[in-house]
Amino acid sequence: MFVLALLVCSKDAADTGSHEPPAWDAAAPDIACAWPDAEAAFRDEALQEAHLTAAEVGWDEDLWKEASYRAYLDDVFLLPWFRDLHWEPLRLPCTGGQLAADLEHAGATDHPATGALAAAMDLLESPRELAPADPVEVVQRVVDLGDLPEDLADALVPVLYAMERVAEARDAMEASAPSEPNKLIKFGHAGVLLDTKTAHPDVTDAAALDWVLDPSSGPRSLYDPALVLAFAIEHADLARFEGTDAILDVDSYIGRIIVAGPGADAPGELEDVALYLDLGGDDTYVHGAGANSEDAPVSVHIDLGGDDVYGYVEADEGTDALLPADTDGRYGGDEYYGAISFSRIGRQGSGRYGVGFLFDLGSGADRYTSLRMSQGWGHLGVGLLYDDGGDDQYRGENGVQGGAAMGIGVLLDAGGDDTYETFANSQGFGYVQGVGLAVDLDGDDTWFANPGKSEDGGTTLYYSPQLPGNGNSSFVQGVGFGRRGDADNAFLSGGVGALYDASGADSYQAGTFAQGSGYWQGLGYLLDGDGADLYDAYYYVQGGAAHYAIGALLDAGEGGDAFNTRQSTNYMEVGAGHDFSVGLLVNDAGDDTYVYGGLATGASNCQGIGVFVDNGGDDTYQAGSTYSTGLGNHSGECESRDGANSIGIFLDAGGTDTYEWPEDETGRIEPGDDASFGWSWNQTDDEIGVAVDGTGSTGLYAFGASP
Repeated sequence: MFVLALLVCSKDAADTGSHEPPAWDAAAPDIACAWPDAEAAFRDEALQEAHLTAAEVGWDEDLWKEASYRAYLDDVFLLPWFRDLHWEPLRLPCTGGQLAADLEHAGATDHPATGALAAAMDLLESPRELAPADPVEVVQRVVDLGDLPEDLADALVPVLYAMERVAEARDAMEASAPSEPNKLIKFGHAGVLLDTKTAHPDVTDAAALDWVLDPSSGPRSLYDPALVLAFAIEHADLARFEGTDAILDVDSYIGRIIVAGPGADAPGELEDVALYLDLGGDDTYVHGAGANSEDAPVSVHIDLGGDDVYGYVEADEGTDALLPADTDGRYGGDEYYGAISFSRIGRQGSGRYGVGFLFDLGSGADRYTSLRMSQGWGHLGVGLLYDDGGDDQYRGENGVQGGAAMGIGVLLDAGGDDTYETFANSQGFGYVQGVGLAVDLDGDDTWFANPGKSEDGGTTLYYSPQLPGNGNSSFVQGVGFGRRGDADNAFLSGGVGALYDASGADSYQAGTFAQGSGYWQGLGYLLDGDGADLYDAYYYVQGGAAHYAIGALLDAGEGGDAFNTRQSTNYMEVGAGHDFSVGLLVNDAGDDTYVYGGLATGASNCQGIGVFVDNGGDDTYQAGSTYSTGLGNHSGECESRDGANSIGIFLDAGGTDTYEWPEDETGRIEPGDDASFGWSWNQTDDEIGVAVDGTGSTGLYAFGASP
């Protein structure tokens, strides 16, 4: 029997003469950014036509006084940096480029998941104060690890130590929680995820809100210990133990610890496993697999190889569109919602009121299936799923694949041709005080969120006010979402949702609010690197945002991209901002095709700002409406406002471009190659439309610097 002293010696007793304690990886260098210093003659000359300078594309304190909801915009959840970025939106390519650089840099280190978590913490301005766990710096603790090989047992020392630190932080968090923490949907209700079995949380409770923001005792107190845990797992280099013949199943002070051998394992339904380490083989899991619970503050699942299947115990057979239900069943449906899942079980890297990690190593072709709150979901906690490569499949329905509400959720896949499927609130989704990151570092990937329209083969589950009964509210693929509480005057600023796909010919499909979108002081980024990509969605998408928010799609690749060639499209897309929001799309290169409807390609509405920039290539524009393309507009809902401008900017720099334009009865100039054709829809001074096709430097490049 091997009894491991978890931390085996004191600092004074350790031989530290040649010891180098573990250290955090160096941060990514600052990117070279063209804005605001680089010369951009083409951009500046185009803006001069509207008597604008680049510095005037934004807001200031005087203009902000014109905002209809001004009294509700300075809530406690407003991210500290948000207003500055919102007011100077032409910095968006640089800030997005830095995030892409940070995530790319993390992927190139020995601690990619740690780096991704650190990037999420930085977006929340959450302090990083702890050092990595050092097995030589010790506190005496004994854990019975049975007959594990000594080197494997030693490798687990810092992991177990870090898990205990997380558990202690969760205990303190629980002790300091408001008297009714379920008001913040502790477990039963997952943030914005509709559940008619559970009342919506009381988001006006001052004690609960203060607790959420408290870095020393609320959920934010978990972030630093979670970062230490991620580093400990990656620094242990557990992949070297793949194929080791060892097994273990013990209870410990942090919970149950299981080590499974290298065979094809199927452990069945397990409850509250603190640490599950599988040493290889093609395994099948139906338990939480790295999902904590109310009774288990931290859960870590590590699989060292094989083509693995992560699922759950299925209660029915499902349908062509819907996954099989679990024991919590589905809603019966009504005039607004379809048969949405009621699942209350987090799986596969789910941190709810705690920390849940799943690390799958060995580059196998893995399959992940869960219904809600899974695959890198964080709510009042930290959830992470890391897969180090292989052609993988991720399937879920809501709150999956890098999403968070009042927490951090990260999905990081290191490579392979992967498929991601969901319906809503997923794939880089951040609700209030949350950061959700979906990251894929290589491969030709498919990001699919069921769009909902029947004519496009969709299934409507989640009601969309824009497309009632025939289209889903998606909130996927880079969306920051806040709470606009007109009914109860509870307005909560949104979080950050970002999807970064570094390379490959990728496909994106969704319904409304998707692909770089924001709502109510939230920020959404879709960051795509090299490759010929397909983007399809309906409404408030592709750098389209609404109500004091920011949405940006940045495509830095040289491939020829196609927008909205597979689905019928609607409004507010391809760089469009509505109601004091910024919507921006920058595409650096390639012979691209853009198909769009109204309020698109550099269009504004109701004091919004929409910016569209294509920096090169022979492009084709197929406009379904003249109510687009460098458009300044005030619609009827904001006719009474004055003072702040609606600004729409369209810039195509280089290439020989083709415009397909519908018949027009407004007298608008038809777009053309090497021409100017901006438009003020109502011909008022506060509607500013700029559209120029020409040649030169825009100073606005997808990831900050000229490619």
